[in-house]
Amino acid sequence: MKRVALISTFLFLAAVLPAQAEPTAKYTVTFDGTWSKETHPLDFPFLAHFSGLIGATHNDGYAIFVEEGTATDGLEHLCEMGKHSPLDAEITKAVQAGTVGVLFESKDPIRPVPGKASATFTIDEKHPMVSLVAMIAPSPDWFAGVSNVNLLENGQWVKEKTLTLYAWDGGTDDGTSYRSLDKDRRPKGKVQMSRSAHFMKDGQPNPVGSVTFVKQ
Repeated sequence: MKRVALISTFLFLAAVLPAQAEPTAKYTVTFDGTWSKETHPLDFPFLAHFSGLIGATHNDGYAIFVEEGTATDGLEHLCEMGKHSPLDAEITKAVQAGTVGVLFESKDPIRPVPGKASATFTIDEKHPMVSLVAMIAPSPDWFAGVSNVNLLENGQWVKEKTLTLYAWDGGTDDGTSYRSLDKDRRPKGKVQMSRSAHFMKDGQPNPVGSVTFVKQ
């Protein structure tokens, strides 16, 4: 009888307790840039494009950008010039420190716009969050991205997650239009969602695209 009771208890617990997540998961992320002359007509620039994506899986000890935070030198170079360096070096250093799992990139610029780019990465339980960015180009220091996206929810890797992309101001340049001359802000200002008229509609931020994470 005791054995039957133990088996029954085991079967009950197996039925009600959530399954443990796999230690790692593989994802494809697709950046869908919808920014265009039709969606954002004010002063829309010639040869408009996004830079290639750069991102990282990480824990809560790291983020590529934080709202109201200050841009690192790497983020400054990304949002002003579209360069992945030295942001890639900053991410690699964080890998060595244990706060980042992996760096992932799509090297080529996204042009013309609207346009898409994808990257694939492996994520683990110690680094369940993702952040990624791409420059809005040309611009003084504007970028699109998401920060601290948690792909491990209720102990399970999410199958799919889509987030809206907005324009952000890196706080490193005082330019006010797409083709403003370089005017470095010293000291640096804060990273904030852009309130430039170029990215507003009916008093609200006008999305520049979306990003979708799909578990493979």
